[in-house]
Amino acid sequence: MEPLTGELCRPNPSFFHEAISDLETAILENEIAVSASAEALAAEDIYQPKPIDEVSALLELGSWLGGVDSFLSVSGRPFSQVRRSGDDSDLVHELRIVRMALQRCAYLIFRLTTGSEHYAGDGNVAFLVSDLRSLGKQIRSELLSLESISRVEHLSLAEFKALGDAILERLRGERIFAAVSSLSGAEIPENLPESVAAFTFGGGITQSEIIDTISRFGRILTVLEQVGKMLERDEPLKPAMIIFARVNDMTVEMIDHLNKRVSRMGETGGEAADSIDGASYTAAIELKKAVQQELSGIMGTRAATGVYARIEAAYALLTESFQQIITVLARQIDPQANMFEMFPKFRTKLENSVRLRSELHSIAEMTRIAEDAPDKPNCDLLVGRLADFSSVAIRYLFYKDIETFERFVEEIRVTKQAKDLVPILHRFGAYLETLYAQVSMRAVLEGHPLQ
Repeated sequence: MEPLTGELCRPNPSFFHEAISDLETAILENEIAVSASAEALAAEDIYQPKPIDEVSALLELGSWLGGVDSFLSVSGRPFSQVRRSGDDSDLVHELRIVRMALQRCAYLIFRLTTGSEHYAGDGNVAFLVSDLRSLGKQIRSELLSLESISRVEHLSLAEFKALGDAILERLRGERIFAAVSSLSGAEIPENLPESVAAFTFGGGITQSEIIDTISRFGRILTVLEQVGKMLERDEPLKPAMIIFARVNDMTVEMIDHLNKRVSRMGETGGEAADSIDGASYTAAIELKKAVQQELSGIMGTRAATGVYARIEAAYALLTESFQQIITVLARQIDPQANMFEMFPKFRTKLENSVRLRSELHSIAEMTRIAEDAPDKPNCDLLVGRLADFSSVAIRYLFYKDIETFERFVEEIRVTKQAKDLVPILHRFGAYLETLYAQVSMRAVLEGHPLQ
């Protein structure tokens, strides 16, 4: 099919309504055929899908739908200032990641409704299968309309906004859309990391302001974990911007709520007010760093390695800082609260970061020695040390730093003449100082000075 251009690429409600009506009929016929085939395969025990954790799937669905809502509500620019109506930005890429997010939602609904008779989920998180199927049908309709539209060569801000508003209007018309998309903000144990839920819902706790603040940070961490899973599975990462849009909205809303709470508490709030104020301030700083340094402008990044590096850095920055904030707040209630018990993965991050910082310090010292005396023994010693570092500890760097480090290592390894090597070593030494400073600023290393 040729891509739509010119006037055909502009939103036309009547055209889309007629096209979708015809396509829905085809889909219904196809669904009947697929359903019959699935029943036949199930009867023969040829295909039996693996069972899923329905509560986890519902929470994931809520994160993605909430992200789509946040992303479309600001016309695909969750981290930018308000755009002018005459803005000539091209938002085709933004429309494509919305389509990818909706595809994930459709898949999750399919898994949730396959084999379930009445309800999907359990306890505090459960929905009627019939309602989920209705929502899934609407999402599939949106996917059909987006399939052709996303092939256009250019999509203006006004066109994207018109499409986004229409999609949200139809999705919000589904009875359970609001309930599912707001799951990420629900005050339930299932919506928190396990250790935080145990602490928050443990009973016998009277400092409700602190507990509520911990719970809010915990809910954001649960949504962020969707990005962590995408990094682990090495999935395409630009759709993670949908999740970050939701995280951004939740964090901004939380900061505003905490600031108002501190104002109400006034001078009588004491230590609790100071802790909440500190948590709000720190969250605002970390969110600003993640958005401005890593996420802003990422849609224009074409290289997959560049996208991976920036998503990884933003995820680590927000996750580690929010985990530390939770630990500090928890110690207001329980002075024995241990970060490594609340977040077991944090100990591994600490050990890796301590080793990385120590090795970078050692390499920097050897580089200075080789620069001052670029004889064969010193250079061979440095090259051997760099080879050892590249085989193990380099993996503890953020992905964005690995490529630069490896380029320096290769340049040092192949350069034999001292007069050519000294300038390279000088630049490498300056780079190591900057890299060492960045590693030392990791939240996990706070309170752990270099020995």
